[in-house]
Amino acid sequence: MQGWLRGKTMTSLVNGHRAQKKDEVRLHTAQVHAALSVAQLAAAIAGFAANSSTEAAQDINIHATNGGIVTRDKDMSAVASAAALVATVCAEAAESVGARRAHITSAVSSGLASRTSVDMMALTATAATCNAFHIFRSFQTIISKDISENGKP
Repeated sequence: MQGWLRGKTMTSLVNGHRAQKKDEVRLHTAQVHAALSVAQLAAAIAGFAANSSTEAAQDINIHATNGGIVTRDKDMSAVASAAALVATVCAEAAESVGARRAHITSAVSSGLASRTSVDMMALTATAATCNAFHIFRSFQTIISKDISENGKP
């Protein structure tokens, strides 16, 4: 029995297990939040691009074509379609890591409701911060597992 405990008390083993579970929950929450924030940003870009495309189609100076050259409204429609695809993939990724449909719907709806450049910058900063935090936590978890298994980083 002494070899299995390696000189540790049962209390320290239980506390270590609790801390590990807390870290796992924290990491999972960070994954969900990161996926939702990127889905929200992609939805905001899709909505912004779609709205810009509609406004461009109404502007006769921008809507003119020259020998098959793509105009601004077609460019923005393509951006809107691409961003909508990215938003869909991110929403599916969020669901696969455990996000609830209500949270996904809320994030996408909120992203689509974003209209100003300030909103877009805030969503971009949030997505970047969430993903940086997620990467940091993943790295920290790998290092701590290595230390606990091998006794050194």
